[in-house]
Formats: sequence, C-alpha cells, structure tokens
Amino acid sequence: MKTFDNISVKLGHALFFVLMLLSIVLYKERLFADASYYFFHAINKGWFHIEHGRTVLGISQLLPVIGTYFHLPLKVLMVLASLGHELFYYAIFLFCLYPLKDRAGAFAVLGIHIIGQLWLYYSPMLEICYGAALAVAFYSLLRSGRYKDDKYLVLLLFIQWFTMMSHPENFLLVGVAIVYDFIQRGFQKKIHSTVFAFTVLGFLLEVLTFSEYERGHTEIVGEENQASALNLLDSEYLTGFLEVFTGHYPDLLLLFGITTLLLLATKSWKKSLLFLASVLFLIVVVNQAAIANGYNRYNESMYNPLVFLVVFFFAHEIEALKKLWLKHALQYTLLAIVGIRIFWTYDFGEPLRKRSAQLERLVDYAQQLGHSKYLLNSENFHSYYTSITWANPIETLLYSAIDGKESSLSISTEGEYVFNNNYKILNDSSYMFRRFEVKEYDFLNPNYFQLKKERYQYLNNTNIDKAPSAYKDNFSIKLLETGDLKISDTSYFFVELENKNLEKLPSGIESGVRLSYHWMRENGEVYDWDGVRTNLEVDLFGKYQQHMKVVIPGEKGYFRFIPDIVVEGKMWFNLEEGDQVVVF
Repeated sequence: MKTFDNISVKLGHALFFVLMLLSIVLYKERLFADASYYFFHAINKGWFHIEHGRTVLGISQLLPVIGTYFHLPLKVLMVLASLGHELFYYAIFLFCLYPLKDRAGAFAVLGIHIIGQLWLYYSPMLEICYGAALAVAFYSLLRSGRYKDDKYLVLLLFIQWFTMMSHPENFLLVGVAIVYDFIQRGFQKKIHSTVFAFTVLGFLLEVLTFSEYERGHTEIVGEENQASALNLLDSEYLTGFLEVFTGHYPDLLLLFGITTLLLLATKSWKKSLLFLASVLFLIVVVNQAAIANGYNRYNESMYNPLVFLVVFFFAHEIEALKKLWLKHALQYTLLAIVGIRIFWTYDFGEPLRKRSAQLERLVDYAQQLGHSKYLLNSENFHSYYTSITWANPIETLLYSAIDGKESSLSISTEGEYVFNNNYKILNDSSYMFRRFEVKEYDFLNPNYFQLKKERYQYLNNTNIDKAPSAYKDNFSIKLLETGDLKISDTSYFFVELENKNLEKLPSGIESGVRLSYHWMRENGEVYDWDGVRTNLEVDLFGKYQQHMKVVIPGEKGYFRFIPDIVVEGKMWFNLEEGDQVVVF
C-alpha cells in the first residue's frame, strides 16, 4: 500500500508543477484588477504594499520586490509575481508533507488552492485565500507537537497571526483548527490555552483597528443591498444560492457529502457537529453581509473559507480510515478533482485571455500614435469578453512598459476623465492612476515608467476630416478568423482593418461610422445586405485588429462573407474583399 501513497504524493507534486507552468503562461491574465494594483505598487516603490492591516499580502509581493533590487526587466517581474503565488502554496505543501509528516495537510493545501477558484485564480493576491492555506499549516504544526520546541512555538504563533489578520472570516478557520485538534488529542492545557488566548487577542485587535473598508464589508446588516441571512428562507433567493453551488462548486458538494457520510458512519458526533455548524455559520455570515445568491468574483472570495472547511475535514478524515482501499480511493478522488479543476480554471479563463489580447492590441496601436496618455470610450471598446475595470489604467501602463519605459502609456476611459471632475485636476505632468486617484509623474518609478508631458488624447473622435467617400478607396478589411458558423447563431469574427489614408477614420459614436458586413449566396445573390453593427474600437489609422459581431445566415450551405464599413444614413464603403464560409 506504500506504493499507492508514493504515487499519490508524486501526483500532488505533478499537479503543482502544472499549476506553476500555467502561472507562467498566464502571467498577464493573472494581473486582473486588484492583482495589478498591488503588483504595481510593489515594484513602483520597491517595497511591500499593505492595506487594511492585511500583512499576509506581503507574501504575494515578495518575489517582485526582490526582483526590483536586482533591476530585473518588468516582464520578468510580472512572471515572478504570477509564479510566486504558486510557490507560496507549494512551500506550504512541502512544509506539511516533509517536516511535519502530515500528508493529509499537504493534500488539503493542494485542494484548498484550486477548488472553488475560477475568478480568484486570475486575481490571485486575495489575502482570504492565503489565510486558508496558512490555516492548514497552523493545524499541521499544532497536531505535530513540534511547538514544544520554542522556535516552533514562535513559528506556530506567527502562522496563526498571519492567518487571523488575513481576513475576518479566517478567524473561524483558526477556531475550527483548534477545536478539531482538541477533539483529536484531548485538551492540551499549555498550547490550547496559548493559541486560544492569542485568538481572542487577535480578534479584539482586528475589531479595534478596522479600516473604513473593512467596516463597510463587515456590517451585521447590509441595509443598502437588503442583505440578510433571512434571505436564505426565501425560496427564490435559496434557488439562486443552490444554483451557485451546483453550477460552480459541484466538486465541493461532492466532498461535502462524502465527508458528512464518513463522520456519521464513524459516529464522530463531535466532529460532525463542528463540521456542519461551522459550514452553516459561515453561510449565514456571508449572506448576512451581502447578497450572495449569485456568482461573481466578490462572492467567490467570500465563500472561499467554505472550501477550507470541506477540504480540511475531508483530507484529515480519509487519512484516518482503517480501510486502506477506501482511503486511497478517496485520496485519488481529491487529486482527480484538482486535475479537473485545473482544466476548468484554464477553460474559464478564455474570455480573460481574449481580454488580455484586446488590451495588448490597443496598447500596441496607441504606441504607434506616439502619445502616452489616452482616453477611450468604453462603448466603443466593448465585446463579449471585454471587462473594463477601475484598474485598466494600471494594466495598460504595465502592458506598455514591458516594451521599455520610453514606451509607457496609460489608457483611461472618458467616464473616468470626467469622474469627480478629474479633468479639472489633470495637467501636463499628471495622469489618472485610477478613477479615484490623480498622480503626478514623480509618483512613477523612473526605472520602469516614463510618461510624456502632454494632455490626454482621445482615441474615439467624432469629426470626419474629409468626405466619407474619400476614405473607401484606401481602406480594406481582411477576415482573419471566423467564429461559430451554426445557422442563426450570433458569432464573432476576427478581422484586420487597414486605413491607408493620411487621415484617421473616426470611431466616435456620433460619427455614425460602424463596422458591418454583407452575406452573399454562392451564385452572387444578396442574402443579407444590412448586417448588424459593431463599433470601431479606435479611430482607424494604419492597421488594427478587432472582433466584429455577426449573425449567421438561417440556412445551411456556402455563403460569401463581405465585411464593410457603413456611415449611418449616408453610405457604405462597398468593399469587395470577402471570404467563402460554410454554414452548418
């Protein structure tokens, strides 16, 4: 049976190596929103950026901060930031597996890291997830008895502190670990009294030092959004809640069911009470604080401690099974779930990969125009995968600076420009760091970023410098990639637009210039001349690539697809270049 144990451990290592490889491939996608904000601050000042007392955030910034001292290129720092998240979890995996001899704890870390994380994988700096992994290390160290050595006692309290300070919800995880150890080993007066007192001290300090942000997210009753645990008694609300878990946490529900059956079958009544009560308590707390019956990035983070509770109990209960065949079967079940989750996470990230590619195309195009501060109309820059967040100015700055500090630029939306009268504050030597903050240029680390002294430039203008008909002879559209070609479906085709005129073709909504298409039958007859419209993402000058929305013909067969430009109410460019496609 040791062979099965060795194979399961090797599979655990292999899954972590897959995750590390994936983190390198997806290093840009993993700079989504908050992740880009904290990464930027870390490299911009070359030191850890901590907010709301969440000191555990420093762990996610360790490698980038070290990299700045060696003046590593920005791209390398971005890769290190993404990889560093995986190395953190892997280090805890190794710590539990080898020094502490806790295989169950090691497998729990692997499961907690990936199960329940789709959005969270692409914004991996969230401290609530780090705290869950540390809670496993806390328990493994507690059960090992190593704390009798003073240096391990200090390490135990150090890990406990980081866990508690990672997020208010994670106090529950520490409490569950302590009570679980008490049930397992009986009351160990010295250590249990110590960690319990430390928990109380930490909780009091957390409450007394709440920031405005934390206070706003930990109100008992969410009056503004009608949040209340009593919503769970409403059938419609409860249906949405159940759909969240059946749709996005089916593996967690499976592990929950197995764990409950194991606890009941072994008549572990105290553990059963601890397990079910803590799960119920957490669900109540989350729904008391927010409307949590829908799936989104915020709710996924708030439910993350549930993953700890289920996986923690599952991993440790199967480790104690006397029937080795069942124990190994369930261990491999957990590893299989992790493998499936890795594939699921990658598949979930397809829109984010397209989003990153769209941002890269925008940045590359803007760099050719020669300026460093741009304004974009979010209505123009919209596709089925587009996600414009408050962090877009930070992300575009990072994407552009990869090419060298002289190539740095920042792209904000027109809405951010007028938000809170930012346009009145901005000058030639300042820029919008994010919609809430205008920064002077001296805020930027000159080793990585450099903006030109100038005003913001619009990427979506409405004025046409010459008659629309004068553009069409030097304009072309090439189909690069088709989307789904099933009859009557709405699809997205990828095209390259080229304007060889000296003047830009305006893209502003009021200009009336739109991207559209014609469908022609194989014999040359018109099937559909007036295709749906897609806004041009930017004023066109030279080449630019983007997706366009297309409605597929309602008949099967061969058709000719001709992309075109329409000036609403005035004219078509009547472009003739097209491609034959097969509708099925």
